[in-house]
Amino acid sequence: MRSVTVAAIATFFLGLASLFNRQMVVQAITPAPKDVVVEIKLAPGQPQPQPGFFPKPEVPAVPAPFPSFNSQQLDRQLQRYITYIEQNGVPDVLILGSSRALQGVDPLVLKQTLEQQGYSGVSVFNFGINGATAQVVDWLLHRLLPPDQLPRLLVWADGSRAFNSGRIDHTFNKIRTSEGNRQLLAGKRPLAKTSTGLKVGQLCMDLLPVQIAPQQTPQVNRTSDVPKSGSASRSQATPCKQPIKLVVHQSSLKPQSAANALDLGFQTVSDRFNPNQYFQRYPKVSGSFDADYRNFALTGTQAKALDNVSQFANRHKIPLVFVNLPLTATYRDYTRSTYEDEFRRRMQWVSQTRRFTFIDLSTVSSLSQNSYFADPSHLNRLGAVAVAQELGREFGRLRLSLLPQRQSQNHSTISIHPLKIHPLRESYLTVRVFQGNI
Repeated sequence: MRSVTVAAIATFFLGLASLFNRQMVVQAITPAPKDVVVEIKLAPGQPQPQPGFFPKPEVPAVPAPFPSFNSQQLDRQLQRYITYIEQNGVPDVLILGSSRALQGVDPLVLKQTLEQQGYSGVSVFNFGINGATAQVVDWLLHRLLPPDQLPRLLVWADGSRAFNSGRIDHTFNKIRTSEGNRQLLAGKRPLAKTSTGLKVGQLCMDLLPVQIAPQQTPQVNRTSDVPKSGSASRSQATPCKQPIKLVVHQSSLKPQSAANALDLGFQTVSDRFNPNQYFQRYPKVSGSFDADYRNFALTGTQAKALDNVSQFANRHKIPLVFVNLPLTATYRDYTRSTYEDEFRRRMQWVSQTRRFTFIDLSTVSSLSQNSYFADPSHLNRLGAVAVAQELGREFGRLRLSLLPQRQSQNHSTISIHPLKIHPLRESYLTVRVFQGNI
């Protein structure tokens, strides 16, 4: 194994400093089994450019306007999601479901609660869609979202109505016949392609005290990407035996701005459900005549869609959590309670056989109070906060590996995992040279 001084590695990272418009100081190098860890201090100051050291960073493409999916709310949510990805990258947690999820799970509060449970730096986006059924969620995962923009955790928040195959699925039928869906079937996607990081070239690992396992692909002479100063200089005629790609994660380059609820896809509703006032404005419909429970059946097309979603999550190794959202006592009359109990029993069984997590918040009495609802079955802002807090605490109690570390796609990569970078304050980056998958 080659030996190398701290100065040699520092020479390399001086070039990296120009990417951040900061001065960098190598604080420490801690070799560990099969990797090297370098902690870098980012101090306020003028950039020290190294001409020719790195290629020009790639700028993400702006997505062209995409045809409608016959749903203005879905079209707007999609545009918010595209904007979020371009600014922050793919979220760690993606909330899916109908309007009950859209206004029933506060993503910012869920993020804060997860951080309190030890899941630091988690990003959350709410992709709730009005009227979304299991078929719509299945379509969104299989058709709309490209594989490189999948989250680390899927949180599907809804209830029995989204799984009733006995009623007409108006939302899915509109999407299926839309021009936007025809474009998807033709191979076009509305989401701009983004990379997991900013590719800035290659480093010759001959300079670092590690040895890379033999690669499957032929080695390429990329000496032009190697710094040429001090002990790190190399001759043009000297081939690099251990070339390695260098990727700087986008979150390293700039701090995430504090997003508002709408930027995170969340619909804030402040109305409070008061039965006496509510039913003076709207008719009181019993469960026997509720169209959402018409011909109630938990088998059929929606059950098949649930199977598709669970298989999709397992195939992509993404944890799936289904959250049964609460309802008011006013809404749960005898007919609806019978159907809801049937749904709970089925989901408890299906979650075990299909390998996903089922969290039943419908039985948490404190979440069913009228002050948490905008109407008999939809949560308001206060309810969304309470549900997000309860959900985050439940994740902590389960102690599941809900947010696993992303695996490297290359056999060996340099990956930068940052703290927040502030233009006027000292910040730190931890750079690890990984050997093999992580």
